[in-house]
Amino acid sequence: MRVLVFGAGAIGSVLGGFLAKSGHEVTLLGRAWHLDVVRQHGLRISGLWGEHCVTNLALATRPQDLAQGAAFDWVFVCVKAHQTAEAASALAALLGPRTLVCAFQNGLGNYETLTQAIAPERVALGRVIFGVEIAPGHVRVTVCADEVLIGAPDQRVGREPLAGLVSSLRESGIPARATTTILTALWAKVLYNCALNGLSTLLEVSYGTLLERPQARHMMSRIIDEAYRVAAAHKIPLEPATAETYLKLLFTRLIPDTAAHHSSMLQDVSAGKPTEIEALNGALVRLGQQVGISAPMNALVTRLVHAKEAFVSST
Repeated sequence: MRVLVFGAGAIGSVLGGFLAKSGHEVTLLGRAWHLDVVRQHGLRISGLWGEHCVTNLALATRPQDLAQGAAFDWVFVCVKAHQTAEAASALAALLGPRTLVCAFQNGLGNYETLTQAIAPERVALGRVIFGVEIAPGHVRVTVCADEVLIGAPDQRVGREPLAGLVSSLRESGIPARATTTILTALWAKVLYNCALNGLSTLLEVSYGTLLERPQARHMMSRIIDEAYRVAAAHKIPLEPATAETYLKLLFTRLIPDTAAHHSSMLQDVSAGKPTEIEALNGALVRLGQQVGISAPMNALVTRLVHAKEAFVSST
């Protein structure tokens, strides 16, 4: 299959690298600081899924530099949430009549943005819950909490294309399976990120430290309670079914399992990069406004993260 990874950072490089290693024709579209090293020495992949050097990759740093040829069978969107609109606009001219676009992104709203430019029956979503560290020319898989899940909100997306993508990912060495409840799975990841990323960034502490502080636990509880009320109003089924059950899971298993972790959002702020707060807590605020539900704790976290972004960029 011909595959384009649009946004070949950490996650995109792993997905594209493993597919290329197993014989697919893969193009990585990404930043020069990373791909220039890949061009010279190949893509090095290390960590949980073995040591590999992948050299059979086509590379581009701008959409207009993509080699002309047969249409791509799969396009993986792996850009940050604030780059989705730009990616959707560029992708519209790159798709063939049977191209399947699959977004492997954090947060909420990416699907809606993509389907403004791309027919919904051609857009799938992937939930990624493995961690990757990236350096020029090198990606290291550090942790994998679950399989990659692939599914589509629009039932017009055929089962066969989704099954083919899942099968190829598994054959390449990436744990994956199809799901009919992809939105529920993505919301589960959003809940975790909304509870932890912003607060960890603002307070500059690990997830475990947040759990130790009663004030932080109270704020996390408010964030989750608001998220569940917003999801219920939009008829999004969540697992577990209640905020109380989710909080018990968060406090007794999810946070302890990642207690030493610091939010990558803090790394973005420190580097002067935009964060994905608008696709997380900010998205909950906007979704709440659509149905007349206020989410004041999520709004506060969103405003404070933006204030921290502005403060760091001005110093």
